[in-house]
Parts: sequence; structure tokens; C-alpha cells
Amino acid sequence: MSQFLKPAEGRTVDQEDGTPWPVDGMEAPNSLFVRRRIADGDLIEADAPAEVEAAEPEAEAPKTTRKPKGDN
Repeated sequence: MSQFLKPAEGRTVDQEDGTPWPVDGMEAPNSLFVRRRIADGDLIEADAPAEVEAAEPEAEAPKTTRKPKGDN
């Protein structure tokens, strides 16, 4: 389970790998690291941007069909 989180106002938060947390927020896993940031008030829940919400259903690759060889 993941949720969309962003840094609280005036806070700079690093991800587990040391890269900065995007100011606009990102999907985050339900890990101990993330739960601590939430408990400390460093990360807050936010609404995902419309483009992120719209992009998720299209994550599946389109299905294609192939003709067997020699069937021209």
C-alpha cells in the first residue's frame, strides 16, 4: 500500500537513498522510514496531481497479436 506524500511547509526531506523528496510530492511505500517522517511532521498526505492519477490506469501495456510465421 502506498500513499501520495509531500514535505510539510518549510521542510526539506530526504528519501531513504539520500535524494531530496520532490516538493510536489510522490507516491511513497508504507515503510518504517516513511511512517517516521509522517510521525515527525516532516511529510504530509497530499492529493496526487491529476496527471499522475490519470496516468496510473494506462500503466498496462497494450495487447498485441502476432500472426504465426508462414501465415502471410
